[in-house]
Amino acid sequence: MLLVHFIAKAYTVPTTTLPAKAYDTILRGGVHVEPDWLPSDLTHRMRADAETLQRDGLFVADGLTNTAKAKAEQGFSEQADRQTFRGGEGWSSSRGDARARAEFAARMDSLRMELSRALDRPTLAVEGERRHEITYNWYAPNARLGRHLDEHHEETKGPRGWTVPHRRSVTWLVYLNDGWAAAEGGELRTFPRAEPATAGVGAHDGNLQIGWLGEAAEMPVFLDAARPDAKVAMYVLDGKARQYVSRDFMVPPKPIDFGAFLVSRDLAPFFEQISTERLDPRFATASTAPLPAAFGAPSKGEAVLEVLPRAGTLVLFDSVSLPHQVQPVTGKRNRVAATGWFHEDSVFPEA
Repeated sequence: MLLVHFIAKAYTVPTTTLPAKAYDTILRGGVHVEPDWLPSDLTHRMRADAETLQRDGLFVADGLTNTAKAKAEQGFSEQADRQTFRGGEGWSSSRGDARARAEFAARMDSLRMELSRALDRPTLAVEGERRHEITYNWYAPNARLGRHLDEHHEETKGPRGWTVPHRRSVTWLVYLNDGWAAAEGGELRTFPRAEPATAGVGAHDGNLQIGWLGEAAEMPVFLDAARPDAKVAMYVLDGKARQYVSRDFMVPPKPIDFGAFLVSRDLAPFFEQISTERLDPRFATASTAPLPAAFGAPSKGEAVLEVLPRAGTLVLFDSVSLPHQVQPVTGKRNRVAATGWFHEDSVFPEA
């Protein structure tokens, strides 16, 4: 592991400057797609590496989990679910083409530093063992992944909340398939806002976003977890000032309906929660069986943007605010990608 870390540091990686519009797109809740971002030689080496690791049995079924059930009870299979070669010691393993993975990791470090500056998220630049996640993903024919978010407010996580000092901030994907055609399926289907957000999405002063408000549902709604008596409250931004749109309340067990706590019923038609039981299996109850289909039409205020998994393409979006899914692979080839998350510090509520 130390050898691979040394290899990664040995690469001289050019600054991976993205177009200026990329940063604004991410901050407003959109999806930035950068074709041909990864050099073709490295793309080919990484795909070959993933294929070698797959043949060696180093991927595990790792589809979206229903957190109301134990993983062993969810029936993951190689034919229906995403398979993953994990980060940490896995990514830094000497198995396969460790040099290709180290060269790629160095490029992603450069990109992370750029995003830290451009998005004004300074703690993205902080390094640490397993702080930033990096994986290979493998979808066999017919495999898919239901609609979900990559990060949730700590108050929605029950006993697991507020246990980790950092959280997912920016989601990234780099595709490794040559000549992928629309007929092969496997598109990344994302649900950005139909109208750009009126303020920066994801978090404000460390308070994570849990919904949208407005006639076009374009105002981010944040959850303040530092209210008196260990309670929380929802707010939007009026310029730089907070405008609270709920009373103080305790977050109930899942499934959570934040709309029930709005200060006025008149706001209800204009409020949209990001995660719902209907759309996100992570918000399912223990009695829910089977899991929600999660492949339906967009909800109020959403558009649909699909990205074909073509070789070398980089995709970036905010981990908190953007629902997404992977459409079923309809072709005969395996869909292969490098994916991961850049983390920033969690801001713990004051005692």
